[in-house]
Amino acid sequence: MKHIKQFVILSLSLCLLLPFSSTYGNEEQSVITPQNKSNTTAYQPLDEIHQLVTNHVKQKIDQKIFDASIQLRKLTPELKIPLCTSNLELLDKDLSNIAGRMTISVFCRQPKWRVFVPVTVEGKQPVVMTTHGILKRAVIKEGDVKQVLLNYKRIPSGGMVDASKVIGMRTKKAIAPNTVIKVRDLQPPYWVFKNKQVNIITRIGGIEVKTRGTALESAVADEQVPIRNNTSEKIIKGIVIAPNTVLVP
Repeated sequence: MKHIKQFVILSLSLCLLLPFSSTYGNEEQSVITPQNKSNTTAYQPLDEIHQLVTNHVKQKIDQKIFDASIQLRKLTPELKIPLCTSNLELLDKDLSNIAGRMTISVFCRQPKWRVFVPVTVEGKQPVVMTTHGILKRAVIKEGDVKQVLLNYKRIPSGGMVDASKVIGMRTKKAIAPNTVIKVRDLQPPYWVFKNKQVNIITRIGGIEVKTRGTALESAVADEQVPIRNNTSEKIIKGIVIAPNTVLVP
């Protein structure tokens, strides 16, 4: 009986040392160990980030940069970012910067991460240029300027873009032909011109009296100007309150 017990214990020990398997019919079912599991970690496709930045830049420069070339410094393919389970979001800190170098950030809220994508935009911008030389203090007329497209690198700081905002303004200095007109080159337009007829408004109590006169100097809005009253021939001073109109206090 003692020998039988020893045999049973030895048999059980051998069973514990053997690899485990179970059979159903003729099919053997292998045991799945942790080493057999596949890596299921999901990563954010970098192309989605690049496309989001490209679409933003295209919208940003639309009708402002012509013959545009957009170059992204793409994220390295080795970069492994967790898949964003929320919507990708974009931040552009300088929307006024439409040409040259810029950096756009893309971020995710869940899980939290942020990447930066450098972008370079090349192209042309509209700008106002003189068609011929313009004298100092001259009033700019329609034929004096034109709108052209120049490479953004050739446009000086403060270059005017809209010709309609230049026409009627005065020059602070003489401007050479084929020169980009800058904001600092211009003065407000005259509302009253020397030796031209003006309306004179005089207010006495609650009564407003209107007469005609001749401006003895050119003047801009809110500027005081001498006027000769056409009826009395007296020279008075009035404040320009509208085109060809002065108010005598």
